[in-house]
Amino acid sequence: MGVGPPWAAALFLLGGLLGPVLRARIFHHTVPSDQQWRRECPQCARIVVPGLLAVLAPTGRCPSCRSRIGPPPYAVELATGTVLALLALRVSNPWVLAALAWLGAIGVALWFVDVAVHRLPDQLTYAAFVGVLVLLLASGLASGFTVGEVSRVGWAALNGLGMAAFYLLLILVYPAGMGLGDAKLALSLGTALGWFGWVVTVLGTAAGFFLAGLFAAVALALGRVSRKTRIPHGPFMLLGALATVLLLA
Repeated sequence: MGVGPPWAAALFLLGGLLGPVLRARIFHHTVPSDQQWRRECPQCARIVVPGLLAVLAPTGRCPSCRSRIGPPPYAVELATGTVLALLALRVSNPWVLAALAWLGAIGVALWFVDVAVHRLPDQLTYAAFVGVLVLLLASGLASGFTVGEVSRVGWAALNGLGMAAFYLLLILVYPAGMGLGDAKLALSLGTALGWFGWVVTVLGTAAGFFLAGLFAAVALALGRVSRKTRIPHGPFMLLGALATVLLLA
């Protein structure tokens, strides 16, 4: 049942420390699909994301002109810390926890980007998949990389490919429903869920659709959206996967 409350508290703090790094990625990628990734503040043109290791203050404001250039103050930090702490309370294997924490942290960035501009950038989705796969392989090595461990990592990767293929099929059938970014995100989510078995992968996938449908129904009933409103699916994929791991892993 997890690595314990002290580690959960430590990971909550780690999530808070990662927040400024994730904010820089969110700012960099939160642009419409027909525009290049941005580095400059849209108000004062100061370069605020000079490179991959750039950070932005938790205040969500430009360090120069103080205009809002990101999510609300401390929202990213709180979300990341909460996700990591919840995972620590549920997952006991340190390498598997590291894999899920990696995915959870990048998932927070993807959440904010997708909600803002309906995009799931390749740089983030591919980084999530590679990180999850490498850390699960490390888990196998730490356990002696027995035949059982090799098989488990392989099946996890196959679950990722299967979930991605399922989303690709949905895109072919109904292209307006979702985008290729959702299929690329499914690679990492399916691999992470697949570590716990194909049933968990199926349920995690279904949970994403259930939550998306529930949100759409409630928002439609409240008049917040219309039947033609496009709702980003990535956040519900992430939330469904997280809920499934917390409940069933």
